[in-house]
Amino acid sequence: MTAQAPPRERPLVVAIDDDPSILSALRRLLSGEPYEFVSTTDPDRALDLVRTRQVSLLMADFRMPILSGTGLLQVVKATSPSTIRFIITAYPQSTWVVRAKEMEVMEAVVEKPWNDEELKRTIRNRVLGGRLSETP
Repeated sequence: MTAQAPPRERPLVVAIDDDPSILSALRRLLSGEPYEFVSTTDPDRALDLVRTRQVSLLMADFRMPILSGTGLLQVVKATSPSTIRFIITAYPQSTWVVRAKEMEVMEAVVEKPWNDEELKRTIRNRVLGGRLSETP
């Protein structure tokens, strides 16, 4: 009898946005992907996930009322440097977005409205890396 390797945990992708319709669109888009997807409107919940689970990628809306996306990503970078960080924004040329990218607070900008296939491909490439061939 041979021992089987334990099943690999699926990567975790988290999105935070203050607009529930954006999160709903992301859930529909990413529901069939080979990673777990969690969405929230609450910055504290997003940070709790980063602190208690291995979050592979976190996408944060740039403009949120409680904590800005760049502020949240700064905390994520300090708490979990290996977490890939994206900002979601309709304002990609904003001085704050440009400055945050220069400070390496985030690794990519997802522009609203996004291209569905491009966003799925970008997330897959970043999260799964060389394991893309193992996905259906």
